[in-house]
Amino acid sequence: MSLINDALKRASQAEKNRPRGSDSAPTSNMQAVTAPRRSIVPMLIGVCVVALLATAGGLVWYFFTRANASSQAPPPPIVSHPVTPPPAPKVEPPTVPVPAPVPQPVVVTPPPQPTPAPPPPAPVAVAPPLLPFPELKLQGIFYNAKNPRAAINGEVKREHEQVGEVTIVKISQTSVTVEWNGQRKDLILNGE
Repeated sequence: MSLINDALKRASQAEKNRPRGSDSAPTSNMQAVTAPRRSIVPMLIGVCVVALLATAGGLVWYFFTRANASSQAPPPPIVSHPVTPPPAPKVEPPTVPVPAPVPQPVVVTPPPQPTPAPPPPAPVAVAPPLLPFPELKLQGIFYNAKNPRAAINGEVKREHEQVGEVTIVKISQTSVTVEWNGQRKDLILNGE
């Protein structure tokens, strides 16, 4: 801009230095050009459009996340507390006066007759001595609600299978119930 102004100044200086009487030289009607004034209206319209777009986007995001949050959140659990009736008042039974004892007549009984000797006792069936339970070592439990398994004496078995002569009755998360010769025993993990 300053180069243009300098050029205009030099031209006006040259015009002043030129002799005035000669009509042969054309006169120059040059004037300094000022920059056009910018209007603020388009800038305000642009700012308003950007603000409206940002607000609309924020509202869409808010309603979208709120709808997703309500559809994904499980319903709150319903907690019910049982109603317990108040304790019944204690009722004491009425006191009844105890009548005085009535004297009873004395009855004399004759001495008892000797009883015959009892017959000899019948022989009692003696249960066979209990045999010791076979030695079992519970080494691990692979618990699954549908298919539990247990490692006993180096063999992995399921319920109702046998380890030697011992039958596995039930397998839980921490113990195994076994049966042998009518006897039951619980094997506990890391113990007996």
